[in-house]
Amino acid sequence: MKVEMKKMKIVYVLIAVLTSNWVFAQNFEGVITMNTVNEDVAEKASLTWYLKGDKSRMDIKSQTNDYASEYAIISDEKGIDMVAEGHITNIPQSVMKTGASSQSLLSEKEGVSMNGYTCTRAIYFNGKNQTTYWLTNDVNISFDDIPAILRRNMPSIESTGFPIKMETRGADGKVVVSQEVVSVRATKVDDSKFERK
Repeated sequence: MKVEMKKMKIVYVLIAVLTSNWVFAQNFEGVITMNTVNEDVAEKASLTWYLKGDKSRMDIKSQTNDYASEYAIISDEKGIDMVAEGHITNIPQSVMKTGASSQSLLSEKEGVSMNGYTCTRAIYFNGKNQTTYWLTNDVNISFDDIPAILRRNMPSIESTGFPIKMETRGADGKVVVSQEVVSVRATKVDDSKFERK
C-alpha cells in the first residue's frame, strides 16, 4: 500500500507538471517524448505521450531514490486511470485540481534557440516560484490537442506556443521541477494504445 501511495503522489505531481500551463495546433495526433525532474520527490522520469483526438496515454519510467517504476496514465471519456503491474487505479478528478495560483508575466524574449527550435522565453511568477518556459510555434500542436479531461484543470499563461522546456525555481533559486521535450512526432496512433490492460 505504501508503494502504491508513493506512486500516486508521483503521478499527481507529474500530471500537474506536464499539464500545467501547456499552451498546445488543433487535432494533433502523434507522440511526444520528454524527460522530467521533480526535486520535491527526488524523481527523474522519461515519458512517452500518445495523443489522438480526446485520448491520451502517458507511458512513464520513473526513478525515485532507489525505487524504479513503470506505469501508464490513460485518459479519455471514461476518466483517468493509472495502469501499473497489471492493476488499474482510477484517478479521481478531485485530486487533479492543482490549486495553482495565478501567474504574472515577468518578461518575454523572442528568438531564443532551445533544442533546435526558435522559441519565446517567458518567465512567470506565482508569488512563490518562478517558472521559465521556452515556447515554440514551430510544431503542429496546441492547447486544443490536450484531452479535455486534462485541460479543464490547467491554469493558463498569457504566452502562446508549445513548451519545449520548462523550469520552476523555488524562492532559493534552485530548480525544483523541470521538463524538456526530446521529440514531437505527428504520426498515426493505434486505438489499442488507449486500452486499459
